[in-house]
Amino acid sequence: MFHTALFHASLAGNAALTQLNALGDDVLAPSGNGYYVPQKFPFLLRAVGVGNLLMRAQLNAGSLREPGPFDISPVNVGTGILMPPRVQDFRYNPIALTPREELDCSILNSAAGPTRTSVAVWLSDGPVRPATGKIITLRYTNAATAAVAFTWTSWQPVMDNALPAGTYALVGSRLQSTTQLFHRYIPRIAEAGRPGFLSGQADGDNQDYMDRFGAMGEVMRFTHDTIPQVQVFCLAADAAATQIGYMDVIKVG
Repeated sequence: MFHTALFHASLAGNAALTQLNALGDDVLAPSGNGYYVPQKFPFLLRAVGVGNLLMRAQLNAGSLREPGPFDISPVNVGTGILMPPRVQDFRYNPIALTPREELDCSILNSAAGPTRTSVAVWLSDGPVRPATGKIITLRYTNAATAAVAFTWTSWQPVMDNALPAGTYALVGSRLQSTTQLFHRYIPRIAEAGRPGFLSGQADGDNQDYMDRFGAMGEVMRFTHDTIPQVQVFCLAADAAATQIGYMDVIKVG
């Protein structure tokens, strides 16, 4: 299992690395401009940096300072995830962090004035075990909720087709809208994480296939009557009609 968290800010170019602010999160506790590493998810599973004129992104924590902070390279330079995506992927050999230490993020860009930068981190309970079984893909839409720029916006997916009664394992995801960068799911279990994925901005965007068809393992389970909510992170107020998603699932009961 894993949790996806974001650092985000509008920063101008600087001669030195400058901290990004931890985005408000309903699972992780804030610590200064960063997060406390949760005991439930003490491993760094992957990291992604994206921003207009982004030059460098760096993660810093006590457990990462030997021999030095962790640099995210390459990064996605622009206002969307590039194709192919620039992703630091440690699914099968995640980096151990120390629970309850502070995890911070700093960036460097070449902008003359303020520009938006986002860095996403995936924190997990251990290595990913790819999911296997008969995978089906479920399409869904957003009925009415426009995105709020620069924060997580929650909404309930409307499935194209009613699910047969039973239990399903979520094993992959795709979601897109006009300026969307990331999305994650809210299980109907209060203490669970918010597993997330890269997002696209158009039908032709090629999200990384590590997000699809079991490559990220079994993300969560839900029943036909407890479909999880979605949270999206966008750079503008993307209209509900532009938010179109797909869940890869395996029926397990």
